[in-house]
Amino acid sequence: MTTSFDSLRIGDGIDGPSFGATRHDDDAPITRMIASWAGPLGAVHRRLETRWVRPVRPGDTVHPTGLIKAKRASKKSRYVLIDVVVRNRSGKTVATGEAIVEFPRDLICP
Repeated sequence: MTTSFDSLRIGDGIDGPSFGATRHDDDAPITRMIASWAGPLGAVHRRLETRWVRPVRPGDTVHPTGLIKAKRASKKSRYVLIDVVVRNRSGKTVATGEAIVEFPRDLICP
């Protein structure tokens, strides 16, 4: 069991790498940002909902970030809700969304 969930605070940020967009609605780099943050903490990326609010063309450089919005715990697991924002190189928001990351209380590995 990890204690990383307990040390997370609402308002903590997640900074993803900048990347060259391949198409307008490519969520893969956002998913990689969340998964690469969650994995070392013993967590699992469960859901991502993204709304692309501004056009992105192939080759545009964009940068995803996340902000912890809420934490919830149940008997079986713990969850973090993350607000996701993707900005272009001009700093304009091109996508927004939410992700859920689960911190299982008991990890069972085969």
